[in-house]
Amino acid sequence: MIKRMNNQRSGAHRSGFTLVELLVVITIIAALAGLAIPAVGVVMKSVRQSAMKAEISVIETGIDAYYTKHNDYPPDFSDWNLVKRHYLKIFPDIANSELNLLFALCDTFPDNDPTAVPPTSPAPTYDPFVMDRAEALVWSLGGFSSDPQYPFTGSGGPLELPPAIVIDGTVTATNPAIASHYQYRAVRNAPFIDFEPTRLLLRSMSSPTGPSYNSGSGAYDRNVSTDEPRNITGGFPALYQTPDIFPSYVLREGHKPVVYFDSRTYAWNNGNTAAPIVFNAYVSYENDSNIGSLDPDTIDGIRPVYTPQPNTPPASGYAATYGASAASWQFANPSSFQILAPGLDGRFGYLLDADGGGPSNAAPVFWRTDGALMSLVVGGAAQPMTGVSRFDITGFVSSASNSMRDNQSNFTAKTFENELP
Repeated sequence: MIKRMNNQRSGAHRSGFTLVELLVVITIIAALAGLAIPAVGVVMKSVRQSAMKAEISVIETGIDAYYTKHNDYPPDFSDWNLVKRHYLKIFPDIANSELNLLFALCDTFPDNDPTAVPPTSPAPTYDPFVMDRAEALVWSLGGFSSDPQYPFTGSGGPLELPPAIVIDGTVTATNPAIASHYQYRAVRNAPFIDFEPTRLLLRSMSSPTGPSYNSGSGAYDRNVSTDEPRNITGGFPALYQTPDIFPSYVLREGHKPVVYFDSRTYAWNNGNTAAPIVFNAYVSYENDSNIGSLDPDTIDGIRPVYTPQPNTPPASGYAATYGASAASWQFANPSSFQILAPGLDGRFGYLLDADGGGPSNAAPVFWRTDGALMSLVVGGAAQPMTGVSRFDITGFVSSASNSMRDNQSNFTAKTFENELP
């Protein structure tokens, strides 16, 4: 009997774990967890990047649908002559007042004071950065009115004229001839894609009774863009009116917006080799406190992207302009368009020029899909910058981050860095 009880106790003892065994198990579990946590992080990063790429593909499909309907790609608003020709083509019955209004909303006269009258001499000129490369995307794909004469201001068009504006407490009838009396229409007719409303950079007017304006404070309550309080200086023209009424669209909250470049104006340039050097780009400051700074990490932007394929040089040689030099290499999607979006860090990267200073005080530079950075040359083909490879600019501007690496596009399957051999 005693022997049997001892055997039972011995069996019970063998069924448990010693303290050492428990510690070993805990150590193994901790090690596995340590391995799993980074793996989960990698998976989540991949999922987020895939979701962003999928939305870029949706936008690309929307632009293709636009082309199918109109037999023309939308302009990116860097050149007014192209913009005007485009709308005369796709809306042959468009009223002159529609084009005049669009020009007025995109000229150098600010449209944030409904009491101000634009000067007539000299008249305001077209500013290609009022409707920037991000805002042009939303404008083009958001839908137009079915009214053949008034595709912009007709029912469901992108521009809305309220019946009145409360100016300093007085209800004032709006004037269709004054651009600053218009606002953006949030719900548009037959959009080519449905933009997620919460990711449109648009501030809706707070009053249910309509727009209002206070001349003392300059506050103008209406549907207006929220993406341009950061004006670029240092040789640039006024890139942004503060604010204009054109919203842009982000893939993730807090990120810089998706941008669109039309192939007809990839190499667009005013031909001027002195400041201001005007070229096709999206650019902004990181924060309001950075305005006026030339520090590399305070400026963010992107230009159209080259491939490593050079174009045939002109028989007569390159003209002495940056525009001619910009056409020396083949751009990605050379006959259609480029869509570019920031990666998970939310920014495009420092918009460099050839001296690493401000984005417009020297020759413009363009990224190439193989990670080279190409500098325009007056009278010659663009040349690769020394010390820059695989999208790494720390050898050129040591304080700048390499945000270009995780950016995405409609001509890369993954991020730019992942496309490198």
